[in-house]
Amino acid sequence: MSQAKTKDTTSRRRFLAAAAVAALVPAVAAAAPVGADAALVDAAAGVVQLRDALEAFLDANDDDDEHPEYQAMETQRATHWDTLATVPSVGTAGLLAKARAVQVDLRQHDVALSLAEDLERVLA
Repeated sequence: MSQAKTKDTTSRRRFLAAAAVAALVPAVAAAAPVGADAALVDAAAGVVQLRDALEAFLDANDDDDEHPEYQAMETQRATHWDTLATVPSVGTAGLLAKARAVQVDLRQHDVALSLAEDLERVLA
């Protein structure tokens, strides 16, 4: 197969794949999240912020994970994970929030299961 034909076929495949993904993501995804999705977006942001804060705290405090301040942050982070695991997404913003949160900590099986259920419900 010639180089030009291979390049052309690859470009066409990439275009078609991108078009398929774009068809799954409605134009309203760019709008500000509302309702349940707003809570999910906030919870996902909290998970990321607290992960960073917890890491910084441990670095500054000789890995003292028994410190009350660390425990308070850990409790708040667990609350965010609970929100992500129990609140169903209603649109793309909620789905993306859950997907991003799962990327932060793949041990969060409850959120991964909730995301899978949401994808099936929203996209089916």
